[in-house]
Amino acid sequence: MGGCCSQSTIPRHTASIFQQYDANGNGQLETSELAAFLRDAFPGKDLSNKQVDDFMNEFDADKSGTIGLNELHAFLRFYDSSSKTMRRKTALLVIDVQNDFISGTLAVQTSEGIVPTINQMRDQFDCVVISYDWHPHEHCSFVESANAGKVAMKETESVGKLKAFTQVTLLGDADRAEHPQMLYPRHAVQNTWGGECHKDLVVKPEDMSVYKGKKANIDSYSAFFDNCKANDTGLTKQLEDAGVTDVYCCGLVFDICVKSSALHGAEMGFRVSVIEDACKPLSESEVLPTKKVLNEAGVRVLTSAQAVAEVKQIKAAGNMALGDFIQQVAHHKNAAMLHKVEALSSHCLRG
Repeated sequence: MGGCCSQSTIPRHTASIFQQYDANGNGQLETSELAAFLRDAFPGKDLSNKQVDDFMNEFDADKSGTIGLNELHAFLRFYDSSSKTMRRKTALLVIDVQNDFISGTLAVQTSEGIVPTINQMRDQFDCVVISYDWHPHEHCSFVESANAGKVAMKETESVGKLKAFTQVTLLGDADRAEHPQMLYPRHAVQNTWGGECHKDLVVKPEDMSVYKGKKANIDSYSAFFDNCKANDTGLTKQLEDAGVTDVYCCGLVFDICVKSSALHGAEMGFRVSVIEDACKPLSESEVLPTKKVLNEAGVRVLTSAQAVAEVKQIKAAGNMALGDFIQQVAHHKNAAMLHKVEALSSHCLRG
């Protein structure tokens, strides 16, 4: 069925289109139903069986052999109904390039070296989104908060003795299930120097922004959702409103927040790539395992040169016929393994 969007997050017109072509009412568009939809979407085009199969391969994210509602929604991001053609629009998602992660309380060695790379390529993209880790002073991920008894966790006997990078278990509440949480030094506190972007990072008035980890009782590695997927940051809507189809992730850190954001972006039906030389990992030992997880989810890892060349190609192509679109994106591997909540809750705990 593809993706994990709830019915309420899918626009009504998408659901209406889906119901129109789901002839047998089984909640899936099978090959014959998909072919009927494509004939109407691209009138006057005699689509071959191979083109229908190619379309299925590109948008069948979970490889079920059918197109679900979420997968149709992903396709409609690319479809220009006025011209009956396919279009692509790119966004650079700059993740957590903030002072505390560069020279502050949770600094990653030599991470400021990615700033010039990001600055040099940013104007090649159709739009730029700046993601901020944005925590209240007492946050459930802070070892200082845990030691002050301000974090609801199982390990009450350890209060006052906990060290940074210790894993605890947060108790469930109305906003979250019980789940593991790594404790970090206090970082990226709202309206402080540590939460500001690095002074050399180019940020323009027209850039979009997204703030994550704003609630005291739940962390958020991903720029799309919190760690229990209880709260949406609003990034998906921002990207959809801007007409974005392709998201290129960079920033800090490769093996935690960049990874989570990329996986969720793929799950939400965007074409996602990670620009490796515009990222830094928290743990070098996690680079290869992170690449493996990204690859399995259909997220490509590129260099900045590769990303810029691809974005230029997308811009030059403009609106495309379906066949040309399929050919252009054939080298992309779609998300075959969707990001699970349990993986998101724990995948950074090995750093």
